[in-house]
Amino acid sequence: MYEHPYLAYAVTESQQAEIQQAADRRRFLIEHADQIVPRAAGPLRRLGQRMLRIARSARATSTRRVSSGSRTPDAVGHNPIDRPSVDGCEPAPAR
Repeated sequence: MYEHPYLAYAVTESQQAEIQQAADRRRFLIEHADQIVPRAAGPLRRLGQRMLRIARSARATSTRRVSSGSRTPDAVGHNPIDRPSVDGCEPAPAR
């Protein structure tokens, strides 16, 4: 069937009203930026901040562990980080 043009007009008019209200809100916030007070952290924000702190401290700890090792080649010319450890390894049987 055919759509009545009034429906499209009503939607467009309401969309324009919403856009105008959003522009008014933005303008008001810009004019009164000195009056905006940040909201206190809620439970989700506190949880997120705690998780970020834990992740950063874990990353810093692991970075310190890796950087404390010697990255210079040894007497043979092997880099000790690239070479796997041979302590406690058994030879693999040939197939």
